[in-house]
Amino acid sequence: MATVNTAIPGIFNVIDTEDYLKAAKQTADWITAHEVTDVQGTSWAVSCREGKERDDVETVYLSNRTLYSGASGIGFFFIQLYEVTGEQKYLDEAKKGADYLIASYDPELSVKPGLHTGTSGEGFFLINLYKKTGNKEYLDQAVRIADDVYDKATKENGLINYKGLFDYMGNGSVISYWIYVFNETSEKRFLDYAKICLDSILNLRIEDDENTIHWNFINIHDYFKEVPDNGIVANFAHGTSGIVYLLAQYYEASGDETYLELAKKGVNFLDRIAIKDEDSSIIPYIYLPDSDKPYNVFYLSLCHGPVGTAVVFRKLYKLTGDEAYLEWVKRLSNSLIKAGVPEKRSSGYWNNCICCGTSGILLHFSRNRDILTGNINITLARRTANKLVSDAYVDNRGRRWYDAWTRVKPWDVDSNLGLYIGDAGIASALLSLYASIKGIKITEIPEFE
Repeated sequence: MATVNTAIPGIFNVIDTEDYLKAAKQTADWITAHEVTDVQGTSWAVSCREGKERDDVETVYLSNRTLYSGASGIGFFFIQLYEVTGEQKYLDEAKKGADYLIASYDPELSVKPGLHTGTSGEGFFLINLYKKTGNKEYLDQAVRIADDVYDKATKENGLINYKGLFDYMGNGSVISYWIYVFNETSEKRFLDYAKICLDSILNLRIEDDENTIHWNFINIHDYFKEVPDNGIVANFAHGTSGIVYLLAQYYEASGDETYLELAKKGVNFLDRIAIKDEDSSIIPYIYLPDSDKPYNVFYLSLCHGPVGTAVVFRKLYKLTGDEAYLEWVKRLSNSLIKAGVPEKRSSGYWNNCICCGTSGILLHFSRNRDILTGNINITLARRTANKLVSDAYVDNRGRRWYDAWTRVKPWDVDSNLGLYIGDAGIASALLSLYASIKGIKITEIPEFE
């Protein structure tokens, strides 16, 4: 009689809740294997660079310091892992990153002030580390950064300006940081800084009519010739949607109704250009005002997609209680489901990172469970998380994901390590779901707190 082998091959294993934490820990192993130590301390590589070197675009935009791609974001992930596990080694990793950032800091870095790709992200990380350690050096550095980014702005006629774009993912998110520091310290100058910067952005608005405004910061065609010329980028985080979010944040901090009313005018623009059916809405990646045919590329995650736009409407719903904003979140969620996420890939949904991939979608499903019911539930969050776990590559060095950060170069694949761009962020999203299921309080990334 034949003997039955009852051992279950790994390919048939069912992913459960504890696998999310296991995956996050394995990712931490991969990241720590890529520490870089010099005279100023220990940080981490931006990417593992297996078989490739960073190209010119990556060298310019992906810094080893920032919340988006560098030590600030990776350190933040280690804070979260410490919060979930209580293991001191993860807090020690976060401290290494903080010590490096402080030792290597130069005020001139603050000419790039943004929360994601500038020095504000360093401050955000340091404040959260201060909350875990009580080490006032971290808070003092965060306050110094908040003052430095204001000092480095060009000031004229009561307004301020920075080199580069004022969108949310660019320099505009310094407003979020000043509000964050104001909430932590109660020092009013930071709220004043935020108002000056926000008023400067308002000065750039385009008034469609008395009830509708929008912003047009960037012509994507200048960067990627494959896309149409003179289109309007409207979504979070480079367009009108991101500015509406900043207006809502400032209203929340100041109570000034003027900014809420301006946010509503921005919403009117988003509503005007949205593509809708009976129960779904989506904002085009590129809105073509002179064409009756939409550009048939729809980004789906945080940057340019329904995940990011839902962040805006969640904030407005929380602030106002207006059911119309909740309906927006539902309709944006339905657009994700109809697009086939997380299994079906499309021209605007191609990798796993928070910025433009599956882990951003996981955060959407997981973090909106408190306001959405029905078909937007834990099942969707788990399905998305399970795909992330399955799509990883794992060996004795740890767990990581290989993605093409630049969509128009799908052959340029690497394992990036950072929070919004790569492995740390994917593991962070898995931790967020794990903590939600287990009832553990963790610090969330700025857009999903």
